[in-house]
Amino acid sequence: MDLHGIFPPLVTPFREDGSVDMAAFEANLDSYAAEDLSGYLVLGSNGEAAALEDDEKLALVRSARARSRGRTLLAGTGVESTRGTIDLTLRASDLGADAALVLTPHYYRPQMTTEALRRHFEAVADASPIPVLLYSVPQFTGIPFQPPLAAALSEHPRIGGMKESSGDVALMGRILAAVPAGFRVLCGSASVLYPALCLGAVGGVIAVACCAPRPVAALYRAHARGDHEAARRLQQALAPLAAAVTSAHGVAGLKLALDVAGRRGGFVRPPLLPAPPILRAEIQALVERAEAAAA
Repeated sequence: MDLHGIFPPLVTPFREDGSVDMAAFEANLDSYAAEDLSGYLVLGSNGEAAALEDDEKLALVRSARARSRGRTLLAGTGVESTRGTIDLTLRASDLGADAALVLTPHYYRPQMTTEALRRHFEAVADASPIPVLLYSVPQFTGIPFQPPLAAALSEHPRIGGMKESSGDVALMGRILAAVPAGFRVLCGSASVLYPALCLGAVGGVIAVACCAPRPVAALYRAHARGDHEAARRLQQALAPLAAAVTSAHGVAGLKLALDVAGRRGGFVRPPLLPAPPILRAEIQALVERAEAAAA
């Protein structure tokens, strides 16, 4: 499994009545076929996985596999229980997912000690027929992934990598220094994509790639060929859009950005609120700035 390159975390478009708009989801996937992407993540944070029912999750994995055109398909299978995570991982594998991205359980955060987390991830990996990727996103879980835990888990033969989404470059560096060279770390924050690549990340699962895949892929390619001036320029152009569709306005902002970019964001699922219409002009300008940088 090759994790080098850029993977957009696919959004889940909803209709106004709250149902999954599968036609819109598939139209987005078809639109990415011409882009320089290495694969896709379905059922990630930006896919509103926490708000999806199990049957909806499985339908999305099935559809993404059918339209992935041979590209690597990652599926978010982490839920709060080890048993539930194993079950969803097995089902995603049966539907053709190439790897399972497993979120840190966090509801009982005070009890999520290093030992509890180690046992959880190892149990999932022991049962999984596909590679497991660790998923660190402390802005949602409240649990930063510590380098010693990453190093211990990297020894498991089925734990092949990690998506590190803290946006903390220093933490990324410590994790990369702690794990072996074959353990593949993906950056999950566009705001630090370029420095993460310089530190040794092999690619990124980047929300802004959903609405502006070309400049994100161009940044990755520029770094790969050693054109650091171009990579820095693209990082600077992407940073405002990346902030707008993540920390500032969240999934609603990302879906609005898809709409203005000619793709299909759809509605968010409550309790999330839609982006206010007044944001449209701002998001449009940021998308255009990012795209111009890759021209």
